[in-house]
This record gives sequence, structure tokens and C-alpha cells, in this order.
Amino acid sequence: MRYRLLGKSGLKVSEVALGTGTFGTAWGWGCTREESLSLFGQFVDAGGNLFDCADGYQNGEAETMIGEFVQHDRDNFILSTKYTTAVGALSVAKTGNSRKAMMHGIEGSLKRLRTDHVDIFWVHMPDLVTPTDEIIRGLEDVVCSGKALYIGISDFPAWKISRAVTLAELRAWSPISAIQIEYSLAERTAERELIPMADAYGLSVFIWASLGGGILTGKYRRGEVGRLTKGGGSIRAFAAGHEDAILDVIESVAADLGRTTAQVAIAWVRAKETRGCSFIPILGARNGQQLRDNLAAIALDLSPEHVARLDAASAIEPGFPHELVSRNEMKALHTGGFWEQIVQRNSAIP
Repeated sequence: MRYRLLGKSGLKVSEVALGTGTFGTAWGWGCTREESLSLFGQFVDAGGNLFDCADGYQNGEAETMIGEFVQHDRDNFILSTKYTTAVGALSVAKTGNSRKAMMHGIEGSLKRLRTDHVDIFWVHMPDLVTPTDEIIRGLEDVVCSGKALYIGISDFPAWKISRAVTLAELRAWSPISAIQIEYSLAERTAERELIPMADAYGLSVFIWASLGGGILTGKYRRGEVGRLTKGGGSIRAFAAGHEDAILDVIESVAADLGRTTAQVAIAWVRAKETRGCSFIPILGARNGQQLRDNLAAIALDLSPEHVARLDAASAIEPGFPHELVSRNEMKALHTGGFWEQIVQRNSAIP
């Protein structure tokens, strides 16, 4: 296990995080306390120190378990949790991104985690109502109170994150250190705005669903059961024929390397990391075999040829304005003076 700096901070986190959405059974699926403790120990033995949680995971059971498991050496672990969805019955006052919901969220998380602070505190998802200014000012108060050390934003559009980063910088508030996004061979639209934005700002990128909800392991093609058949979390939907096209290439690359399809899918995500931001896949597992398989991807470096094959099989349209910019760049390359012509033409306008 290697370690990365969180954003532009000095905090050292393991190169993968352990997702704890499976810790508990309140959602009707997941892991018992004993199974969760085994996964925790396996991840720690591999050198992992970063745990991704949220107040609503398994209706609070996940935080309660993690809080128990880290008690013997709390300062050696990086606890990451989120607020927005709250625990228990839905409440207008306790859910969402408001300052009130934020304070309710952090206080509840600290009690369940049995600690006086979390290392990374996240806004879980947009509520489409609360102004960005209110969110960032509230997070600043949480950090200043010592209840969180670093902050991040999960599942927000790029323009809102950019505004948050800029507001924090201009007002000398606690900086945004990281974002969380869905990204995989099954879902690459984050390449249009979110990843370039994170690269520009130097944000760490925590990646969930790097296996497409399990589809990229090929288990459903083999007739196995999982979330798609039993329920329990979002599953990436493919266009007709697209799933088979991607899985064919993943399986081919896996056969070339003597690896599993899950390892290839995770290794591809890690290979797409940019120079300006670190990628931190969040590993989600329900048993020790799944976790061992996922952890083995850390040591797998795909060749440029294999990455190119996987890129081609999963390619998406860049969309506007990226396609327009790309066409202009190609035109400049072939004409040797496209932009110069534009400048000359504009300067001739009275």
C-alpha cells in the first residue's frame, strides 16, 4: 500500500479507501458486525488507513461499527464521513445541505464514531436549495470548531464545486481538498467537466462505483447474484449492446495479464489519474474474497496498449463545447495558422 496527499494538504491517506456502505444490515442487505470487523482488519493489515462513511449508511450502523473498530488506535486512522441524508425517519429540518442539517449531521456522526473529530467531512449530495455560500461558511465553522480537519464535496456538478473552491479561497476559509464522483469504464462522463476541474484545482478525487455496481466484474454475465438481482445500491445502466462490448475487452485484457476482471476495471480507473489530482478508488466489498480481489488491483499497472483498448471500448462523446474546441485544434494543426487567421479577421473589423 502506498500513500497519497489529500489535495494540497499534508494529510497522508492510503491510495485506496474502504467503503463502509456494507457495514450493517439495516438496509436489508450488508455485513454483520463480525463480517464487517473482518473486512476492517483485512484492509488495515494491507496498509489501509482511510475509511469512507456517511451518516445515513445502514441508518447509522456503519458509523457505529467503524467507531468501535478504531477505538484502540483512533489517531492512526483517517475517518471520512458525510452529511445530507441524516439517520432515521425523514425530516425536513435534519436533511439537506443547510447549516442546521450540517450541524445535526456532524454532531450525530461524532457520537456514533466515538470521536471528537472526523478527518474529512463531506457534503454528500446537492439538495438543490441551499446556497453554496451557506454550505461553505458552515463547513468553515465546523473546521474552526475542531470537529473536522478537512472538507470535501460529493456528487455536485463542476460549476458548483468551482464556486465553492473560489469562495473559500477568496475569503481565506478552509479549502476544499477533495471531491467524490462516480467514475468507471461504465460511466465516463466525469471526464467532461469534473476531472479537468479537479486537475486544475489540485483536488483529490475519491471514486465510487469503479466496478459499475458489480457489472464490470462480469458476475451477472455468469448468472451470479448481487445488487442487480437482490437490490442494494445504484447500478449503472448500459445502452443496448454496450455492456457486452466493454466486458469483452475487460475479459480479454484480464486473460492477457492473468488477472480478474475486477482488478482490470479498478486498474483502469487508477491509470486515468491526471497530473494535477490523485485518484482514490473507494473499494466496496461484502466478503473477504471480494476485498482481496480488489486490493490486488493496487499492484496492477496496465500497459498503454491495454488502456487504449479499454478506452476505445468504453468511449463516450465529449459533448459541447469540447467537440468544438477539439475540431478547432485539429484545424489549427492542419492549417498551421487557424487562430492567427481568427485574430487577423477580428482585428480587421472596424
